[in-house]
Amino acid sequence: MRTLKHNKFIVALTLLAATLFSLSSCEKDKDPVLKAPVIDLSEVGSGNSKQATIGGDLHLEGTITAEALIQRIDIEIHQEGGGSFEIEKSYTEGKYIGVRQVEFHEHLDIPANAPAGEYHLHFTVTDKNGQTTTVESELELVIGSPSAALVFTLITGESVEGHGDHFHGLDGAVEGASTTVTFDANGNALSGGHLHLDPEAIYKISLKTYDAQGNETQDQRFIANEATASLYKAFLIGGGFILNPDSPEGEGALFQTRETQYADGTAVSGATNTTGVTTYFTVGHDNEGEKDVTFVMRKLNAGVKANITRTDWNRTDYTTAFAGSNELELKFEIHAEHDH
Repeated sequence: MRTLKHNKFIVALTLLAATLFSLSSCEKDKDPVLKAPVIDLSEVGSGNSKQATIGGDLHLEGTITAEALIQRIDIEIHQEGGGSFEIEKSYTEGKYIGVRQVEFHEHLDIPANAPAGEYHLHFTVTDKNGQTTTVESELELVIGSPSAALVFTLITGESVEGHGDHFHGLDGAVEGASTTVTFDANGNALSGGHLHLDPEAIYKISLKTYDAQGNETQDQRFIANEATASLYKAFLIGGGFILNPDSPEGEGALFQTRETQYADGTAVSGATNTTGVTTYFTVGHDNEGEKDVTFVMRKLNAGVKANITRTDWNRTDYTTAFAGSNELELKFEIHAEHDH
């Protein structure tokens, strides 16, 4: 009798052990629980202004983390106050898809027929397990009129080329297609601020400024005559450019201010007397990629301009090297990449 009870006890222990082992194995076989996507939408509108200009674009920037990998991103903007206007954009392929963590940075076109007013933005990320996360933001669409513009015009010609710190053959150049970046009174891009340039191409940059009635003012403002122009010089700041004189293969960036006459008809004499209402620019193969830049028109103290050379246009210390104050600061992005 005692032996029978002992055997039953052994059997019970064996069954218990097998059950615990089975449960343990099941737990180990289960996939770990992956969290739903996490979205840190740090900027809605330039400088996180929560604004975008009708006919321009909406700057969106932030970090997305999805343990189960990103499957799609959906953006929906709808009108508040009973309106029915909507803007939708989805990303289902490309650099944001199939990754665990990514920096999201895009500019969404705002249609010219969008009604001005209050809107609401939904930014939704879906992972490959079907989990979704949505963040929301208020947004205002405003009617904007440009305070300034930069017109980038493609330049071609058999004799046109960059050499050292300047270009050759510009007098015989042929002008091609143009792209315009417009700016508000604070220097933020209203449209075209996500600028795509061929890194090996040469562009003529024309600066435009406007008064309240939309009339162009740049010539009288900066190059009315030699005396006026002696106080102004343009810089292109940021981007960490490798300058052409520093490029072993001569594939660096060039930025050459080059007016040939002042607004009063007087000829401009000498490289240091040019201002930057008209500039010629190439990014250069050494500088491919995305760059945040600022076109600056600086008002200089008397006598300073003569000390500025053709290689000073991208200096990080330009404010201390060349005493004065910035009259214009026009902020935009350059994406230098070949079209495929």
